[in-house]
Amino acid sequence: MKLFTKLLVAPAALGLIAPISVTANELDLGGIDNYSSMEEFEVEEFNPSTFSNKLASETTFSSNELYPSISTTEAGSFSETTVMSATAQFAIAGASGDSTLGDEEAIHVAYYYDMDLDTSFTGEDNLNVGIEAGNNPDTAILGSTGLDFGTAAGNSLKVIDINYTRSFGDLTVQVGDSLDISSQFTGACAYSGFHTTLSDCGTGASAGIEGDVTLTGNYDLGNGFTVGAGMSGSEGNTTNGLFTKESADLYAIQLAYAADSYGAAVTYANSDTTTTDTTYWGLNGFYTIGSVIDSISVGYETGNPTSSSADTSNWFAGITTDEVGPGVINLGVGTVGHTTSTADELLLYEVSYGWDINDSMSATLGAFQEERATGSEDLTGLALTTTFSF
Repeated sequence: MKLFTKLLVAPAALGLIAPISVTANELDLGGIDNYSSMEEFEVEEFNPSTFSNKLASETTFSSNELYPSISTTEAGSFSETTVMSATAQFAIAGASGDSTLGDEEAIHVAYYYDMDLDTSFTGEDNLNVGIEAGNNPDTAILGSTGLDFGTAAGNSLKVIDINYTRSFGDLTVQVGDSLDISSQFTGACAYSGFHTTLSDCGTGASAGIEGDVTLTGNYDLGNGFTVGAGMSGSEGNTTNGLFTKESADLYAIQLAYAADSYGAAVTYANSDTTTTDTTYWGLNGFYTIGSVIDSISVGYETGNPTSSSADTSNWFAGITTDEVGPGVINLGVGTVGHTTSTADELLLYEVSYGWDINDSMSATLGAFQEERATGSEDLTGLALTTTFSF
């Protein structure tokens, strides 16, 4: 019986083997060998920080005798030299002050989102487009006279800055709209301010001069010296135009020096408006100690208006500690603003602690007290900001 079964199975097995043998004989084994020894097989690696300027880019593998070419497509956008970076910030803040001066004794929560697109065309230049959104309430603590947190762009993404930077050896030139003249100033301050009044190290009208339609530059003189200069107009989109008798314009120049452990900068600025011209002189300096107190920063600024107004002055001093736990402490004091010699000098005190949560997250907890004129309550504020960078 077993023998009979084997005799029945044998013809069937031979019937299956026969077509397989024929197929094997018809294959081009040389072609397979050529395919297995292809000289090139390129795969384009995707880099999340760069993008292709085509909606779909084609990658072609090397050809051979068996297969002429193999192509794949890859979705993309922007140019290969465009890099996007973004920041998202959240703030929770509260204040106690004088209700007669508009101080809101309440807790506020706000967000801020910033996206920057940077593109290089020659390898020595950069086109920057800044896009922002935020719901910052204009309060005494978070507003422009407080922490200056966020943006006035609102909840819709808006282009708030566009500028172009080009290097010519030791000379760097930058031109743009909504651009500060001081963006190309070296400065000389190691302090990280919490309140906007102290964040410019006491020289906000000179070393920290702002701007709108701006041309500014910086030249490296060598041996630690740099010089920066620029001019800016705020009425380029009005009938007054730029740099006319009717327009409001700014001019500034700075000479700075930086060594390994110290630095200094002197800045001249002129604010030319239709009503008055004001000349500002600012002096900054820092010294790095490298112990429990890591660095000391100071600043002094004078204002000399051409009108009948009296001369003014402004000063600042701050220290930054070495690492205390995961972060550092910044402790600063300075005048609330420019003060004449005959007026009472009002001071602002602040302390903040900033630390990195991880490589892409950081937080800052700070408090400040702003003195008010006699008869008014001082303003005290406390805020926590959290920043996500990606």
